[in-house]
Amino acid sequence: MLSRNATSLTLFGRHLERADHLARILGVHVALALDRTDEPGPEFWVRFMELAGWRGSDTGQRDQAVEMVVSGSLGPSVLASIAAARLAAQAVRPTLPTELYEQINTLHWRSREAPWQRDLYPFLMDVQMSIRLSDGLLEDTMFHDEARDFVLLGKFVERAANVTTVVTRKSAELADTPEDALEWTAVLKSCFAFESYQAHYGAGVSADRVIECLLLDRALPRSARFSVSTALEAVTRIEGKTRNSRPMKLLARLNGMYLAANTETIAEHPLEFDAECRALLRQLEVALRETYFHPSKVPATVTGEEGRGMPQQQQQR
Repeated sequence: MLSRNATSLTLFGRHLERADHLARILGVHVALALDRTDEPGPEFWVRFMELAGWRGSDTGQRDQAVEMVVSGSLGPSVLASIAAARLAAQAVRPTLPTELYEQINTLHWRSREAPWQRDLYPFLMDVQMSIRLSDGLLEDTMFHDEARDFVLLGKFVERAANVTTVVTRKSAELADTPEDALEWTAVLKSCFAFESYQAHYGAGVSADRVIECLLLDRALPRSARFSVSTALEAVTRIEGKTRNSRPMKLLARLNGMYLAANTETIAEHPLEFDAECRALLRQLEVALRETYFHPSKVPATVTGEEGRGMPQQQQQR
């Protein structure tokens, strides 16, 4: 496959996953601010902005945080991620089913015209459900070949990074209040796993079970372990079993981290676990660029988010 096509397909999967993630964590934290018995102060929104990838932001106001994560251009935002996914899809349009491309194109224009300032929740739900539909079209209408595997690679490495960040940062934040069920429920909802958790673990939300579910569960599609394993499987199919490339080795190491980890160690040292994952993701970013994306002319630099494991397409004005 041409390097520019591999780059665009991976970016397509990555940016759709990011748009979904940002829409979901924003909706959950807006609701959480309303559900808390105490009025959340500026630190609540500063921590949220860190979680959304706006590192170093001092935004402590709800309205500012919402506007930046929905439509900001200086960091990760819902509208920027949708636009980037559409741009990547345009670059490989003959490869994608018409229905899938049209779904992304429609979402792009509908989201740009949506009056989200007046009615945020319907806007965020529309983004999430539209991306769910795109996922279904990808699986049911596209050949399960190398092109699909590059989309899955972008999607699941992005998901693994996002879920790990949410869980470890919240674990560190809530270390002194381990029985805060409302906050841990918000973590589950941020990762689209609350009902799956209830079905598997029953009533009651606890820190150790949330960590086990979202980071270490091998059967939950929203877990970091499942995501890394799926990304590794995609690279294995791309490479073939006889080749052992650097991306494959790094994904195998990352997969081994989740296999060997336990809830107690992560709960005691959550930020150290996150840092170790991010270090591998930085190496993976370089390895992917050198193995698959070079000498693609599609921009593939990460902006606004240090340590994220996939290339990010620069916005075109």
